[in-house]
Amino acid sequence: MYYKGTEQECIDYDATVTAGEHYHGTTTHWADPIYSEGNWYIIKNDKYPSSMEEVDNIPVSPES
Repeated sequence: MYYKGTEQECIDYDATVTAGEHYHGTTTHWADPIYSEGNWYIIKNDKYPSSMEEVDNIPVSPES
């Protein structure tokens, strides 16, 4: 599952999960926002709900 939102919403969600999970060592943050098909997405963490739209998959354009 992913959340779909603006770039800033995805960045903020990453910051929220990262802070809540107290990552250290080799893991430094939750996830990088992903841009695809004109929209921004980030992997959902079930422990951290968001008001962003929840989607099952990130759309991928067929390669030309």
